[in-house]
Amino acid sequence: MAFDAKRSATSGNFLVEVGDSRVAFVKEFSGFNFEGDVMTHDHGPAMVQTKHIANFKFTPGKLSIGMSMGKGMHDWIRASFKKEYATKSGAITSADANYKATHRIEYVNALITKVGIPKLSGDDKSACYFDIEFEAERVDHRPGGGEDIRGDYKTKAKAWLASCFRFELSGLEDACKRVASVDAIEMKQTVTRDQIGEQRIHTLHPAKLTVGDIKLSISSADEKPWAEWATKWFLEGQSLAEHHKHGSLIFLAPDMTTELGRIDLTGVGLKSYGAEAFKANAETIKRFNVSLYVEEMDFNMKYIDA
Repeated sequence: MAFDAKRSATSGNFLVEVGDSRVAFVKEFSGFNFEGDVMTHDHGPAMVQTKHIANFKFTPGKLSIGMSMGKGMHDWIRASFKKEYATKSGAITSADANYKATHRIEYVNALITKVGIPKLSGDDKSACYFDIEFEAERVDHRPGGGEDIRGDYKTKAKAWLASCFRFELSGLEDACKRVASVDAIEMKQTVTRDQIGEQRIHTLHPAKLTVGDIKLSISSADEKPWAEWATKWFLEGQSLAEHHKHGSLIFLAPDMTTELGRIDLTGVGLKSYGAEAFKANAETIKRFNVSLYVEEMDFNMKYIDA
């Protein structure tokens, strides 16, 4: 049977571009769909409904990317953490089995709306990826031009595993040496559209930026300094701005010494402190839990080459 040029292709061959740079180590992309609000009119005498589209929007683009994402993507994420609100345009290109472009989703003036940092745990050996969401002012679906989407990505990019991390907090350096896990963290940037009646496409503008809490599980061997801080913080009222701490969540290579990147934390305070549940005959390490609020985070990956 002759080969059908219009036959279906797999979804695994695609390229994501941000500005003039290619995003490397992309595990998954979804989104940038057209979505409309349906207006319904009820007609009593005819016992029918007529419908039409009122407003419409583009759903957010969602990326799952590794540590070696490339400089363009890294700088865009970091600018969002620093409230510099950089807009980017780019494209997502899908390809056939020969990596020839068949379809392009082009987006214009996009803003990052969420950066998700995965849960880190000493007993987890899986690979880690950042979850990125961004919204665009305009999205267009176009046919591909048949160009080759393959890139020259470096193969020496260091692996990023969920078990390879270190947490640091000022004044509690020694008491942070047995942090067993750090729950997933999110940075969210709210955006709003300037919806003007005579315009079909509306401009996008940044609004509120929020950073999520940091939840730690720590060995009870390090509990005393944390308990002393909790007593001063909650009972003695030493919880003002001058009592805030600073720290870092550091991502390590599998050798546990090479630093791949870090999230620097400013304005850190205690939100909650307490022991985990006690269970009879449980063969588990005794730990306690700490929840920290953070005023600002700075995103800084050191190994960013594709």
